[in-house]
Amino acid sequence: MNVKDLIQKLDFEIVCSGATIDSSVEGCFCGDLLSLAMSNIQAKNIWITVQTNVNILGIAALTETSCVIVANGMNIPDNVIEKAKEEDICLLRTKLPAYEVCCRIGEYI
Repeated sequence: MNVKDLIQKLDFEIVCSGATIDSSVEGCFCGDLLSLAMSNIQAKNIWITVQTNVNILGIAALTETSCVIVANGMNIPDNVIEKAKEEDICLLRTKLPAYEVCCRIGEYI
């Protein structure tokens, strides 16, 4: 399963497609504490969070995350979207709560 497949199956909004949209998905991490995310996200994981500051992209790049999904329909600032484009990171959004996103992704990976 890759990120594109999940987008099609679960109807996530693509905020920034990035090169990682073709990445395979081998797990997911759900959490909002940045230091915890940095130490627990594995390469090719999806990261589900409600955080929307630019630091999420640094952590996504550092951990080689397949994509970042912002849950609860949180507003993503323009500077974060622009940085995602610069860093070529797949950034998605959904109105679903983080728990529901995890459950739905768990059906496919």
